Amino acid sequence: MKTQTKILKIIKMMAIAGLAVIATEGHARAADVTLLCAAALQSAMTELIPEFQKASGHSVKVEYANIGIITERIRRGDEADLAIVSPQQWESLQKDGKVGAETRIVIAKVGLGVFVTKGSIHPDIGSVEGFKHALLNARSIAVANPNQGSPEGAYLIPLFDRLGIGGDIKSKLQITAARHGATIEAVVKGDADIGFTQMHEIIVSPDVDLVGPLPADIQNFTIFTAAIPASAKQAPAAKALASFLASQRAILVFKSKGLQAG
Repeated sequence: MKTQTKILKIIKMMAIAGLAVIATEGHARAADVTLLCAAALQSAMTELIPEFQKASGHSVKVEYANIGIITERIRRGDEADLAIVSPQQWESLQKDGKVGAETRIVIAKVGLGVFVTKGSIHPDIGSVEGFKHALLNARSIAVANPNQGSPEGAYLIPLFDRLGIGGDIKSKLQITAARHGATIEAVVKGDADIGFTQMHEIIVSPDVDLVGPLPADIQNFTIFTAAIPASAKQAPAAKALASFLASQRAILVFKSKGLQAG
């Protein structure tokens, strides 16, 4: 009887020791991941990152900026394990050896929209001609600064020239800071009576009305692509996060925030 009790105690002690080893190993595998994330994805990431952390055991430190700024940070070697950029930026960074070629995961995309203050009359932008007419009749137009890395401004200002109205509306342009919410703030404050930003940002704002997306013939999508910097310290965990952000669960969350699957 004593021998049996002794054996049971030994087995119990071994089991406890085994659990301790497993817990220690699990903790050792957990990583602290630094994510440089497009500000456009913030509302979705607020929901998705806690889910990933709970499921994986990894922790994620997120820093938000526009993808132009993120690209420059990766180019100069700032610390990051995962970065969200555009496909063109990924190609440029990969060519320069700044991101690994093995990870290029498109996670979402979003088009541009036109907005006005809450309750204002909506101009007709259902066609390219209607779009041009609306801008020519506008008192002032809010566009984010392309020189600060805004993908919206980088597309729109040359677009105005291609449409033949660049010179006519140049004096009307209110160039805002290239940060999340800046063009909306300009319209809400009355500095501009019409503005442009990404669709998801307009949809979630309680202060403005969505007039509509740009006409299909001139619509432009910002595509968000996950990249692992060459200097990443937690590449395996970063790759797991990138895969999660491309999962069906993530797609549903992105869709609920006004984004589309990539």
